[in-house]
Amino acid sequence: MVSFLVFLHIPDKLSLLKNCAAMLKSGGSIFIEDYYCISSFTESEVKALAEDVYCKDLPIKEEYISALKESGFHNVQFIDKTRDWTDYVNERVEAFISNRHNYEKIHGQATYLSLLHFYTSVSKLFKGQHPGGVRIIAEKV
Repeated sequence: MVSFLVFLHIPDKLSLLKNCAAMLKSGGSIFIEDYYCISSFTESEVKALAEDVYCKDLPIKEEYISALKESGFHNVQFIDKTRDWTDYVNERVEAFISNRHNYEKIHGQATYLSLLHFYTSVSKLFKGQHPGGVRIIAEKV
C-alpha cells in the first residue's frame, strides 16, 4: 500500500492506519510519505496548515510510530526527509516564480497566483522548522 502526501489530510491516524492494516495480508507493506510535527506550531502556522494545506492535528514522531504499531504494523522505519523536502519546496517556489510568464500563458494568472500562494505557504512552513517530512515503511504483522 502506498500513500504520497495524503494521510496528512486525515486527522484520525489511528483509525486510518487500522483500516489500512485491515486491507493488507500478513507480511504486506505500507509506504507512506507524509508530514509530521517536529515541534509546536505557531498560531500563523496552524492557520496556514488548516487553510492552505488542509491538514491539522499532525502527529509527532512517537505518536505516528505508536499508531502504526497499535494498528498491527511492525518493522517500522521512520525516515526523516525534512531537510530534503525543505530544499525541494524552496527550490520549487523559486522555479515557479522564475517561470511565471510561461505558466500564466498556459494556465492563466488566477491559477498561477493560487499555486504561488500554496507553494509559498508550504515553503514558509518548512522554513519555520516545525513540520517535518517523513518516509515511513512498515510491515503488517
